[in-house]
Amino acid sequence: MQKILIYLIFFLTTSLHAQVDTNLVAIKKYAIQSKILETERNYWVSLPADYDSTSVYPVIYVLDAEWKFSITNALEKDLSENGKIPQHIVVGITHPNRRFDLSFSTTKVKHTGELDTTSFNSQNSGNGLKFLGFIEDELMKEVNLRYSTNGFNVLIGHSLGGYFCSYILPNQKSFSSLQIYDPSIWYCDGEAIKQVESKLSKDKSCTIFLSSSGNYENQFANHHKKIEELIQTLNRFPNIRSEYKTYENEHHNSMYLYSFLDGMSMLYKGYEVKKGNWDSTIINVSMIESHYKQFSKTLQFEFTPPSSLYREVGIINFNQKKYQNCIEALETYFKKNSKDFFALELMGDAYALIGKKSQSLKYYKLASEISPDNLRIKGKIEN
Repeated sequence: MQKILIYLIFFLTTSLHAQVDTNLVAIKKYAIQSKILETERNYWVSLPADYDSTSVYPVIYVLDAEWKFSITNALEKDLSENGKIPQHIVVGITHPNRRFDLSFSTTKVKHTGELDTTSFNSQNSGNGLKFLGFIEDELMKEVNLRYSTNGFNVLIGHSLGGYFCSYILPNQKSFSSLQIYDPSIWYCDGEAIKQVESKLSKDKSCTIFLSSSGNYENQFANHHKKIEELIQTLNRFPNIRSEYKTYENEHHNSMYLYSFLDGMSMLYKGYEVKKGNWDSTIINVSMIESHYKQFSKTLQFEFTPPSSLYREVGIINFNQKKYQNCIEALETYFKKNSKDFFALELMGDAYALIGKKSQSLKYYKLASEISPDNLRIKGKIEN
């Protein structure tokens, strides 16, 4: 028993407190020849650290990847590794000419509401519909072919990208959630609002997080006025689940970090399985499955528990001497993780402690096959 307790302390220390270094997660860079845009386009992909092609993942698409991909990817990794949100595939979309990609017309109005006759013209504005076609009909199809996706897609747009997300709401067909951060709704005197009012179906469903930065000394009154008009418009559509938040102490660029954290929290509210400490938490396989079934019902999309959660539940129940619950959780975990040496040894310990020696020996031998030089396992097999 003493040896098992020593092992357990080692096991818990090495397994539960490991953190993913996002700098070690490779960023894959691809080029795609777009027939719609008649040019080659680049996009970047970051997979979960333990990506498994037999599992399926939601996808976050990030506009303005040159500026926003790194911070989005790092925050996603931290939140998902700590069970706050699901693990995602993160895709960054780059822009040789962002104004051209992200706008649907030219404008003669600045963010202040004043006239602007020089900044926007037909050469640098108005390609948004083609760009949306590229995203939905070319880029997303390629990502879905390359990787194991589940069909739940999130699009993040900041500034002009936020205006793009707002404008496409009525006719986009691919995104379950739009994350719209300090959007340039002032563009073309609020044409995105008019697009939503006139073309958004009452039956259309989407989860939207909308945010704005601080209005310093009323310098951006028109900018904020248009954003508030947008949220009021969205509130009139019963199937649009939306939340609006203003960051009074943050400027246009600094508010992105807070928007992402709050936007993901709003989108995935109820996803996290609340756990206290190992001694007091009461949790088993049935409770996990019930939790995710309820969450899926709320979001109207099926989400399954991450396999790592079954491993953690196995450890919690072992620590509480609920060995049968431990075994049940690890059996589920092994369906996708049959080569986990530590979990195999823990399974052997659980069977040993309930007196099922043949089953215990089976798992010790499996663990030994993976780690043949491990003297601790050899001792357990001999005993």
